[in-house]
Amino acid sequence: MFSRLLTLVKAFFNSIMGKMEDPAMMLEQTYEDLQSNLIQVRQAVAQAIATEKQLEQQLKKNQEQATTWQNRAALAVQQKNDDLARQALQRKQQYAQAVIDLEQQLKSQRELTTNLRSKLQDLENEVQKAYTKKQVLIARDKAAQATVKAGEILSKTTASGAMSVMEKMEAKVSEREAKAAALSDMASDNLETKFKSYEGSMDIEAELAALKGETPSTKLIVEEKEPMLIEVQDAETIEAPKAKQAEAED
Repeated sequence: MFSRLLTLVKAFFNSIMGKMEDPAMMLEQTYEDLQSNLIQVRQAVAQAIATEKQLEQQLKKNQEQATTWQNRAALAVQQKNDDLARQALQRKQQYAQAVIDLEQQLKSQRELTTNLRSKLQDLENEVQKAYTKKQVLIARDKAAQATVKAGEILSKTTASGAMSVMEKMEAKVSEREAKAAALSDMASDNLETKFKSYEGSMDIEAELAALKGETPSTKLIVEEKEPMLIEVQDAETIEAPKAKQAEAED
């Protein structure tokens, strides 16, 4: 039981290793990894662009606020309200500092976005090249496998394949044909032997008849002619009275 389980585990492990070493499978897995990386980079670029847009919006709002408080400070000065003007200028400075910080962040973010976009373009080109190369390598691998399989079949056929079997079967068929011919000859010999035996007995009868002074052929002719002579005599005996009666009537 344990040995069978160990055998199954080994077979399963060998199957997995064989699949891992399969070029087509490795190429497909590599291409899928590239696709996954491409998706992640695209997501990063999209996020960078969104962050850039948010910074632009915040910068615009702070610029607007800085302008607004600048105008309010000027209005307070016109109203000869220096305290209110000072407060407006302080608020304006806060927004102005935010504008400076946002401009710096936006500059960095734009550089990051540009860099990510360049890397995304490079990765897309690599993925396209990888796809083309993957297809070519898989086709080459299939062609190589077909060639190897054909070579294995041809080597087996040449060594001990169909031709060897054909030759063996031809020898067996010839053997059976010879046996059938022998049986046919034996049957013909038996029939010929029977006729020869019969012909031999006829020759013996002929010799016996010769010793007795007669031949079977002569005896046969005599026996056939005697009835004919008897019939002729009977006919003459019957016709004679009829002829005499006819003369008397005349």
